[in-house]
Amino acid sequence: MKNIVTATLLSAAMSFAANVQVLNPTGAEFAPDAPQMVQSIVRAAVSQSGNTPVESSGDVELRTNLMTMGSSIVVVCEQVKNGSVVKSSKQKAASIDDLDTAIEGAVAGALADLADASAGAMAAPEGTYQEYGPSTVYVVEENSGSKEDPNDNFAHKRPTRNYVSYGLGMSLWHNYDFDNIKCKDKDKTDCDGYSVDRVWDPAFAFHYARIFEVTPRAAITLLDNMDLSFEEDWELHETFLIGGRFFPSTGAVTPFIGLGLGLGIQFDNHYDEFEEAFAFGLATGAEAGFVFFRNSSVQLEVGAAWDVVWDAFDDFDRRFGAGTFYVAVNY
Repeated sequence: MKNIVTATLLSAAMSFAANVQVLNPTGAEFAPDAPQMVQSIVRAAVSQSGNTPVESSGDVELRTNLMTMGSSIVVVCEQVKNGSVVKSSKQKAASIDDLDTAIEGAVAGALADLADASAGAMAAPEGTYQEYGPSTVYVVEENSGSKEDPNDNFAHKRPTRNYVSYGLGMSLWHNYDFDNIKCKDKDKTDCDGYSVDRVWDPAFAFHYARIFEVTPRAAITLLDNMDLSFEEDWELHETFLIGGRFFPSTGAVTPFIGLGLGLGIQFDNHYDEFEEAFAFGLATGAEAGFVFFRNSSVQLEVGAAWDVVWDAFDDFDRRFGAGTFYVAVNY
């Protein structure tokens, strides 16, 4: 008799398990394979809830949407019956590394009423009868509280990866030629002023950057390179640039190229007069290199950069430049 009751309860529980059609997720464009990855996690979570994920139409539909709020990712799952949302659930992931846990929690919340019905069938004790009233239905209107066009995807921001980069290296710095000698005689024996030739001095390099990967192949960058030389005539050369990077590939080891435009500052002890030794003005630069462990939250970057500072904003003949090689950690 006990076996018969057990079989009956198991059959009842199976009858309450629903076929859930998993719809394609939206907002999962942070990587080329992200939509397939998110859908696979959703299907696994549906199975864990005791229901059956199906490809074609089922008893209910499960709709998943990913949105970015600051550095977090919000996962919203909606259970749809007959074209209406009957239950929804949301979870927040602090980063992409926690996204699978957030998806599982959102799926479980959206399908909770199906799981409760299945649990109720299993909970009926032997020899008793339990009546079930109508289940509670949570109705959530789409776009409730918002008059925005549902076809407008402006608010659905794409998740990004943001990195801070610190590095050290060496640079080869140069000044500009300057000749301000005035002679009173043709033999140049009675002269005033000084002459400075272009020099190429080695220097220490300090690299700092903020990298905002808006797509797997492109990033917005804030770059700061500072070069210091402590020879007999010392120099300070620094540029702050706003620009971008392009990644030709998306593998674990990825080359990159980049450009930037901004401001720069220079002090050069080769010159006797302050107005010649000090410069502040427009700056530009280019960079290229490799990022190792690109699919990790901590990366190793090896790069080379060339930047130029022009003295003031009107004299483009007076320019200071530096070529830099550096090794940096991005995290």
